[in-house]
Amino acid sequence: MIPVIKNKKDFDNPVLNITDGVPTVVSLYHDHEPGESSKHHSHDWEHQVYITRGNGILWVDEVEYKIKEGDFILVPPNCTHHFKNTGKEILSRITFNPKESENL
Repeated sequence: MIPVIKNKKDFDNPVLNITDGVPTVVSLYHDHEPGESSKHHSHDWEHQVYITRGNGILWVDEVEYKIKEGDFILVPPNCTHHFKNTGKEILSRITFNPKESENL
């Protein structure tokens, strides 16, 4: 078996996906400009997130949590949430979702 190596600059999200043969998890990359937010949403699965750059907030069920570079985050299933860049530089994050999330 050989590894799959893909650069975020060359592929849309999810960067690593079911067409790559992932057995359990798809991987996504997001950049948020200052003031930018992901959409408010909820889903049946958890996701794990790693903040690679910047700072901001994670909004979960009407509560804001400060986040910053180096944070590992578990977003619980079935909660309404979004990420918002409250800093002056780009907020970058890597998100890991179960592969079933790609079929929705």
